[in-house]
Amino acid sequence: MIVAADGKTAYYASDRSDSRGGLDLYTFELRDDIRPARTLWVKGRVYDRSTRKGLPSSVVLTDLNTRQIISNLQTDETGNYLITLPKGKDYAFNVKRKGYLFFSDNYSLSREQGDTAFNVDIPLQPIEANAAIVLKNIFFETNKYELKPQSEAELNNVVQLLKDNPTLRIQINGHTDNSGKTADNQLLSENRAKAVTTYLVSKGIAAARLAFKGFGDTVPVADNSTPEGRAQNRRTELKVISR
Repeated sequence: MIVAADGKTAYYASDRSDSRGGLDLYTFELRDDIRPARTLWVKGRVYDRSTRKGLPSSVVLTDLNTRQIISNLQTDETGNYLITLPKGKDYAFNVKRKGYLFFSDNYSLSREQGDTAFNVDIPLQPIEANAAIVLKNIFFETNKYELKPQSEAELNNVVQLLKDNPTLRIQINGHTDNSGKTADNQLLSENRAKAVTTYLVSKGIAAARLAFKGFGDTVPVADNSTPEGRAQNRRTELKVISR
């Protein structure tokens, strides 16, 4: 029996006494008390950013609130993947491969409708000087620099990256949107970047391998005139100093 992504429609094949020529297909609606969560899904291809060659990689889905891994799967040999997202949770989505910076994204599905597919092709960056990624699952309260618990999964990915590459040196860069005073934004971005490095040191990473810098609102990547643009500008980046 197969249950559709809407969580209520079931299909099955059967060769009952009234079947003609083989299996017949049947469908029915599941009772409310046994329906699974509605699901969405993400599919795409992982590839090398420079060569565009497909990369077999690990795709990890983590529940941001519980920090529990929901799914850990491998792409096929050409980098293609398909992963389901049960509705009603918020997820960290990471793609990893040895020798590359991991890919970071998140999906907030607490209120998202089902029966939706995301197509996400993922270029991985080789670990080399000046390579950088945005850590999309680092979270702070507004105008504060204390790390929220939901940041733990992403932070631990950075810890593992540094442990797997023991000579790697990185810089954590903090950025804000242009709300508020420029001086306040500068200080906030520095404190947020410092909070990340402090966490990494607490997990056994040598401080000499880490640097941090705040840029305030001086390096926007989107238009600050919209809420979506401001959200993109409030970000934490990891930049490779040397490998």
